Order: sequence, then C-alpha cells, then structure tokens
Amino acid sequence: MAQDADKKASLSKLAVLHHGPLFGYCRRRLGTEAEAEDALQETFMRAFKYFDSYDPARDARKWLFGIAHNVCVEIARARKKLTISDDLPDPSDGGATAVALERLAHEESLETVRRELEELPDRSRRILELRFFGQLSSKEIADLEGMKETAVRVALHRALEGLRAKLAR
Repeated sequence: MAQDADKKASLSKLAVLHHGPLFGYCRRRLGTEAEAEDALQETFMRAFKYFDSYDPARDARKWLFGIAHNVCVEIARARKKLTISDDLPDPSDGGATAVALERLAHEESLETVRRELEELPDRSRRILELRFFGQLSSKEIADLEGMKETAVRVALHRALEGLRAKLAR
C-alpha cells in the first residue's frame, strides 16, 4: 500500500507539471476538448499502470508524451468522423448573426490550418505538434523521435515554410 501511495504521489507531481502541454498536444491531435480530456485521463491511467517500468533517469515528460501519442493514435483510429454543425446562425436574430458569422469564419480558418497540417507528412506534422502544442524543445523532440537536434530544427523550419506557403494561397 505504501508503494502505491508513493506511486500516486509521484504521478500526481508529474500530472501537475505536464498537464497543460499534454492536454494541448492531445487537443490538437484529436480536435475536441472532450476527446483530449479522455486521452489525458487514459494517458495518466497507463502511466500509473506502467509506473514500475518507468526509469527515473529518463525524462518523465518524454515518457508521458510517448504514452499520450499512443493513446491519441488509438482514439483517432477507433472513432468515426462525423461532423454535424448546429452552429449555423439563425437569420432572424440580427446582431447575433454577425457574431455567429464571425465565429464561423474564425472556425473555418482554424479548420483550413487543421486540414493543411493533416496534409503534411507524418513526421513533419508530429514535429510541429510536439513543438507548438506539446511545447517540447528541439532537443526533447530529437530524443523522442530518434533524430539529431539539427535535423529537428531543419524539419521544423521546412514544415513551417511549407505550411505558410499553402496558407498564403
């Protein structure tokens, strides 16, 4: 029992330290806050389950991101994409329609970025997501992806330039 309490305390500390970046990563990968919350919960459940196999000499953040990535991949594969929009504005409510149309335009812009990200090669997309949504450094991404830090920086630069060019069209 004392070992379980120590494990819970250690994992609680990790959860507090890494919750935000992990949530951002899961949110980006899955597209909704609800699925990101589910993925985050599953990530920490697996981390608790396999905590005995965790090597404290390893970077906990990378270990957790590896688990989160696997969970997100499983969720994305399992779900069926179905989008129904209840957010269409009601033309009879005047000023609220303008606000709703602005929100839809913003969401459409985000959707365009999301679509362009999905078109990137897997490694480039993952590097961008880890950097901007997971808030990992180039060094951390290099370690996680088994790449040199310089290669990560080059891949990140190229992916951003390609994305900018696509979005400029």
